[in-house]
Amino acid sequence: MPESELNSINFTLPGEPAFNKQVLPGIRATNPKVWLGCAKWGRTEWVGKIYPPKTKEKDFLDHYVKHYNSIELNATHYKLYGATGIAKWAAKAGNRDFMFCPKMYQGVTHRGSLLNKDFAVSEFLRGILAFEKHLGPVFVQVSDTFTPKRKEELLVFCARYQLICHFF
Repeated sequence: MPESELNSINFTLPGEPAFNKQVLPGIRATNPKVWLGCAKWGRTEWVGKIYPPKTKEKDFLDHYVKHYNSIELNATHYKLYGATGIAKWAAKAGNRDFMFCPKMYQGVTHRGSLLNKDFAVSEFLRGILAFEKHLGPVFVQVSDTFTPKRKEELLVFCARYQLICHFF
């Protein structure tokens, strides 16, 4: 879509459905916050569109944080990052109201049982704590072989690490 067409799009949200009043009686968000972002900032096809022409890959995050206020951070799913590297990412967000929403490391979620993974979980958490004020929710995505029969394992995992789990 050409950038010129963006101004013609109506981004307003629809009115609140009447059913919400039945389901959520007395609950009313006065100033709701919407977090908008993508799964990664390393998109070369955005150069010349969202990122300025000739932007180098090392500078993508600098520009990403100017357009979005969050990111579903898939990188943390594939590798355990130390606090030093993560602090550098957080610094790019600066004083912006920006959230990094890391995905749990696949060595925990996709390899065997969720239980008895204290070292990997600790290393994952140690790294992401470097996001400090920019740390958003952590996504725990289990493998496609994870069935409802393993629900108790997931509940034990959440309780063990004091995770507040929402199931989708």
